[in-house]
Amino acid sequence: MRSLYQAKKTPLLLASVISAATLLSACQTSPFAREPVPEPRYIPSIVLGDAQTLTIMPNRVACASALPMQCLLAKSSKDGSVFQIPYDWIDDFAPSLGTEYVISVRPQIDEGQQRLTGHWTLQNILSQRMVGTP
Repeated sequence: MRSLYQAKKTPLLLASVISAATLLSACQTSPFAREPVPEPRYIPSIVLGDAQTLTIMPNRVACASALPMQCLLAKSSKDGSVFQIPYDWIDDFAPSLGTEYVISVRPQIDEGQQRLTGHWTLQNILSQRMVGTP
């Protein structure tokens, strides 16, 4: 008698599991049911800041960055601070190695985020001089 009960119980249990799985899957939404919507693309609005005078040192140095690149050493005439500018981040400026420049530049500012981009736009080359190697 017990074996007959077990034989009837197994198909009933299997049918219950299958119907429960079918009902649960019917309630699920497919991740592909609607088209994905891309995030809006941010397009910066670049404006130029106030003109500054920088002295560009005659030698290039390795940038302090994750990617290997060459940087220019620039000295601000405003406060005398020395900082690095990646080699090609001053628009319209192609410095020669061994030449010290005094230039007038304007920083590029992302107007939407109200911050500097790190890029500069050349206004004028005020002076340049060849510097001998030591």
